Amino acid sequence: MTRLWHGLIAALAVFALVGQGVLTIDRDRSFANYVSYFTIESNVLVLAAAVLIALRPDRGGTAFGILRLGSLTAITITGIVYATVLAGNASFSGIEWWFDKIFHYVVPAMSVIGFLAFRPRTRLDRSALWFLAFPITWLIYTLVRAVVVEPVYAVTTTTNAPVPYDFLDAAEHGAVFVTFACVIITVAMLGLATVYLRLSRPTADL
Repeated sequence: MTRLWHGLIAALAVFALVGQGVLTIDRDRSFANYVSYFTIESNVLVLAAAVLIALRPDRGGTAFGILRLGSLTAITITGIVYATVLAGNASFSGIEWWFDKIFHYVVPAMSVIGFLAFRPRTRLDRSALWFLAFPITWLIYTLVRAVVVEPVYAVTTTTNAPVPYDFLDAAEHGAVFVTFACVIITVAMLGLATVYLRLSRPTADL
């Protein structure tokens, strides 16, 4: 069941990632913008972890621990932020509606369920917290790219911004607001990571 579950996660992630990528190119949208979304990169991390687990469910080691914790935390944040803050900002139809639901609801939910419900559960230690290099690097890249490249993202159905998510738009909301939003999300990620670390240990270790 562990192999099957994570194989299904991987298949759904590939379906949505490739499908949305093809649509992006076909509709002459920016592919650089597409791969720069935290949502997309989080789904890529989940895909990598799911494939490795499907191939060998008892996989361990420092590098895999970083990937496992990073993918779990990032995709959980993706689902939470989208459901509470971003849902409704954009309108999708046809196959894009399905891609949206896979990215933001299905893969996040299945990833959390897979970690909680199936064995063997990856044993994580504090070294896995090195995953924080990913969201920090992404944030720096996103904010620098907004100034240097000035990309155009559709953050709602009627407004554009040089960042993929409205709450990162310093020109619109001010640097203080963006800093506060980043701090809140970072604290939330650390909290989630701590929970996943504790849950990964045998009961006797808690």
